[in-house]
Amino acid sequence: MSKNTTILGSILLVGLVLIGYSFFRDTDQISTSTSPSPSASLPMVSSLPAPTGDGRTTFTDEQVPWALLLKEASCELKGEIKFVSASTYDNQDALFTYKGIDNPGRNIAWSISPNEEIKVGPNLFARMPIPNGESLLSIYMPKDPKYKKYELTAKIQYGRLVDEQGKFVPAGGNVRVFEKVCKGKTTIVLP
Repeated sequence: MSKNTTILGSILLVGLVLIGYSFFRDTDQISTSTSPSPSASLPMVSSLPAPTGDGRTTFTDEQVPWALLLKEASCELKGEIKFVSASTYDNQDALFTYKGIDNPGRNIAWSISPNEEIKVGPNLFARMPIPNGESLLSIYMPKDPKYKKYELTAKIQYGRLVDEQGKFVPAGGNVRVFEKVCKGKTTIVLP
């Protein structure tokens, strides 16, 4: 048997196992609904799997148990990013901190002033610890920026399980997606 045949056979076997697992696994999920007036800037999530938690308080790439999410989410930006060349910058305490994020699929929407095609990340909470954590920013400047100084602000998306009166509950409600404007700002300074 050749090396290529062995590799191909292994890939095929893994694929079959994954297909079999997805077919036979337990598919119990809670039914959820979204806010009656969805935000135009951030997409809404219509259904989420029921979280288990297992006594943990930090999660990565999975939903946080609703019992840990009975307050509003919050976020903050601070610090400065000083570019020393067109592609190199010095992070001077520039940090994005957040609390109360329920799901790794929630969005982070960035605003840049003055408005220019600057790329900023992270844009999702995927691969970040939730419900609480912090992240450095990644910045990509356009080839010929027009200004020497920019300010970054952000807003985040988060979900909560709410009852008929709109109060946050740990069980028995519907998922509603909210947006929160982050406190503070991060400044970008070019040479």
